[in-house]
Amino acid sequence: MFALKRIINSELLSTAVTKCKSSVTKVQRIHSVDVLAKKTGNEIVSLDIHGERLKFPAVWLRDNCQCAQCYHPSARSRTIDWATFNLQVRTTRVTTTDHSVHIAWSDGHRSEFKKNWLKIRSFIPEHQKKYTDTVYKPPKVTWHGDEFPNVFTKHDYNELLTSDKALHDFLHQLSVHGVALVENAPDSELALTNFISKVGFPKQTHYGIQFVVKHVPNTSNVAYLSSNLQVHTDLPYYEYCPGVNMLHCLVQTESNGGENVLSDGHYVAHYMKKNYPEQYRLLTEVEVEWKDVGVEFGNEFFKLHRSPIICLDKHGEISRINFSIPQRGSNFIGKIEDVNPWYEAHTLFMELNLKFSAKFRTKPGNILAFDNIRLLHGRNAYEDSPNNVRQIFGQYIDWDEIYSRLRCLKVKLDKDDSLI
Repeated sequence: MFALKRIINSELLSTAVTKCKSSVTKVQRIHSVDVLAKKTGNEIVSLDIHGERLKFPAVWLRDNCQCAQCYHPSARSRTIDWATFNLQVRTTRVTTTDHSVHIAWSDGHRSEFKKNWLKIRSFIPEHQKKYTDTVYKPPKVTWHGDEFPNVFTKHDYNELLTSDKALHDFLHQLSVHGVALVENAPDSELALTNFISKVGFPKQTHYGIQFVVKHVPNTSNVAYLSSNLQVHTDLPYYEYCPGVNMLHCLVQTESNGGENVLSDGHYVAHYMKKNYPEQYRLLTEVEVEWKDVGVEFGNEFFKLHRSPIICLDKHGEISRINFSIPQRGSNFIGKIEDVNPWYEAHTLFMELNLKFSAKFRTKPGNILAFDNIRLLHGRNAYEDSPNNVRQIFGQYIDWDEIYSRLRCLKVKLDKDDSLI
């Protein structure tokens, strides 16, 4: 078999040399394929790309052909007809220039790939991790309350509206640390709307597109009271929970109080996993029924969603934190023997969040942005007066929109459309 491979490679090289003698273009290099894999139906194409030997499955290359017949350039979408796609298609010739790879296929089709495009999609684990961290989603960095001053970055409102670099940096900081502050926002009910429109569009809930946080005695939401607001995440009763909360301070209280309390739920969860593994397990496995019932703008609602306090993805990583004492339903979905241990774990989670929390008081013109499915937030009690009524305007935006804008800005700033 190895002799056969040497003969085939020798013949391919001989053919390439002959063609190069009659060509005015640069010499093309013939790249090897795994002959044994080709015979067994799992062909691998090995390519030298910018000094690295990279391997790509032939079926993946054919599926991702970038020609006009297989791919729509403006829609950035595959148009290959899968009903006629041949999983057994094979390469007949693979050549490269300095910047591109050319492949001839056994079905007569021809493909061309840019080397940079291929390298970004390399199957080497280190390359895949780099793509994940720089294009897919920046890795989160958790923090203790003592570290809050170092991670709480501040950004100018007008600069965010006019500079792609400034907006990219703000969104990146928000995604990594889960919190960021916008300063110098105008004293206008439209300031938050105008800012969010630079990122994407707001998420509407039964509280509207924009909600006003101020003291309302006969309210359908305890957040609209001036009494102490316990740490929580907003709207855990939504299956598609708003990803980011943005709160624009128009009027801050002149009384003592009104101070925000913020804690990194991911930091607390990791701490519990290490130091209180059984309580951590209960908070990741026992489902809670989250509930909100009321009337807003004449619209009745009865929202229910079941999800643990700490949600994990298929990799065992934290994907979402749910926590709200007022909006935790009364139906316990777990086993009766789990009730007391779960309550103990629930209490420990809240105590640790308070222990590791940071406190910050917004000023008029501040927009406090934070990850609503990661951070717990609360507020100290305050008192209004006839001449001073605390007023905060809020809107939500989904992480899908933030990550989308972050990627668009990266492509634009890096001037690299091979990321797409």
